[in-house]
Amino acid sequence: MSNIKVGDKVGIKDRSDWPSPPGYQLADFEGDVISIMEEEGFVTIRLVKTSTAILRDTSLTLRLENIENK
Repeated sequence: MSNIKVGDKVGIKDRSDWPSPPGYQLADFEGDVISIMEEEGFVTIRLVKTSTAILRDTSLTLRLENIENK
């Protein structure tokens, strides 16, 4: 069972398997967890900190292993 809960502040981890250039552009984005699909291994977050053209308040669904508590 994951230690991530709805409402947690999380960050997106860097991925060494991402091709470059330009590298993994979602690394170090931060957001709030809005839903968890534990059995499927996914989490949906609402972005609150971004550094590219992806807007704040955008929702992203990612694999649980690609995020971490902040």
